[in-house]
Amino acid sequence: MQTAYHAANAVDAQMVCDVLRQEGVECHILGEHLQGAVGELPALSMVRVQVPDEHLDRARTLIAAWEAAAPSLGADKAAEAPAPERRSRKGALLVALFFGGLIGSIAAFFGMSGAGDSQGVDHNKDGKLDEQWFYSKTGTLTRTEVDRNFDGKVDYIATADRAGVLERGESDDDFNGVFETRMQFQFGSLSVVETDTDGDSFPDLVTGFEDGVLKQNAFISSKSGKPFRVEHFRLGRLIYAEIDRDGDGTLEGRVDFNAKGEPVDLPK
Repeated sequence: MQTAYHAANAVDAQMVCDVLRQEGVECHILGEHLQGAVGELPALSMVRVQVPDEHLDRARTLIAAWEAAAPSLGADKAAEAPAPERRSRKGALLVALFFGGLIGSIAAFFGMSGAGDSQGVDHNKDGKLDEQWFYSKTGTLTRTEVDRNFDGKVDYIATADRAGVLERGESDDDFNGVFETRMQFQFGSLSVVETDTDGDSFPDLVTGFEDGVLKQNAFISSKSGKPFRVEHFRLGRLIYAEIDRDGDGTLEGRVDFNAKGEPVDLPK
């Protein structure tokens, strides 16, 4: 199964699923139980619509047509207001630093402009585009695709909203052909990253950001859908961690860490 759509909530996901099923495409909603399970972390990107691998392209085409036909109040407001360029650039750079190797990609995402369907760069001079940008008919950048390890396969995709502001991303960080990491942006800055670390289609690591700055890591149990450990950061340094010591779904324990990253209060 592959993710065809990242929903704002369960209702949004159900609407998309209804559209796909009307067209004969099988679909499943994943992550409904994760909403609100990670405390302060936004749950915007956790509900997903998945379809069989062979139906992924058709499902995305159907969803794109449905989105284009449906009025979007949020998109209209974004189109009316000037794009927050400074915050978009800041968020893009932070993403690049967080994932590594993407500074040029994200900077280009917001720094390049021009009319036409697509543009690109061949970074390793092998005659193949390693980074490609796609534009709308009006010249607004809508999507970036990157081959970071130069194996001929796209392993990072970033998409923007109708105003050209970075909105979502996904990456294959172990380069095995599966996009296990999903990113959500707010006003162009990184907001939430969710990763399926063990390949079971369940996001068991959820990382939260505030204005693009790392704040929390939440390790999620695939059985309960609740976090069993939540780490809190300040300026990139681990400050303390909340821990579910008895497996009851409640974070009743706490461990503080010193400047060296060593636990001050070891759990009993």
